[in-house]
Amino acid sequence: MIQSIKERQEQHSLKKEPCCYYLQLSVAEGKKDKTELERWMPIGLVFLMEHLQHRKRRVLVHCAQGRDRSVGIVLAFVALTCTRVFPLRFREEFDSLDVGSIANFADEDDTGINGDDTNEAKDSSDLHHLQSGLSISLVKILSKENGRDVFLKWMHEQQNTPSNVPFVNKESLRIVLHLVSQDRENAEPTRSTMQKLNRFFMSSPIYRPIK
Repeated sequence: MIQSIKERQEQHSLKKEPCCYYLQLSVAEGKKDKTELERWMPIGLVFLMEHLQHRKRRVLVHCAQGRDRSVGIVLAFVALTCTRVFPLRFREEFDSLDVGSIANFADEDDTGINGDDTNEAKDSSDLHHLQSGLSISLVKILSKENGRDVFLKWMHEQQNTPSNVPFVNKESLRIVLHLVSQDRENAEPTRSTMQKLNRFFMSSPIYRPIK
């Protein structure tokens, strides 16, 4: 798959826009994955925001069976950006999300390289992000250990919500799953994936009381 992406990138290197955008996240299925879904979640969510909102494109989210890992990403995205009624609709704030401002919420040491917006990978560690439309500097910020916390701080600022209250809880995640299931009948995330979503949204240190 990565080789195919590289070949397409070479074929379209002279064009201003690539033929397609693609983001591959290294997440094993079900219990085989321990923490990678949580680690890559911010990058997956920003990819969706960048292309659905900023670039006005349609995005296909998929995994091997289309019922677990991909559904986990979609649940997180819907929980953050959509009203909780059927049919699903973006919240008004969605159109004003500024992905470019995420770096403002990272520590100075976390910004890594300069603000280069190039899409080309510098080494093999960047292969999963070839042709994603996201800058390498942004990917590096969000893939760090505190990437989730940076992302959540940014989302609170963008939506003007209290920064000490999680966006969702277990009950609201179940509601989101029910809404998504109306359009995707075989959306059946495993218990392991739901637990990871709970941890992603509710275990961030930004929600711990300051003593």
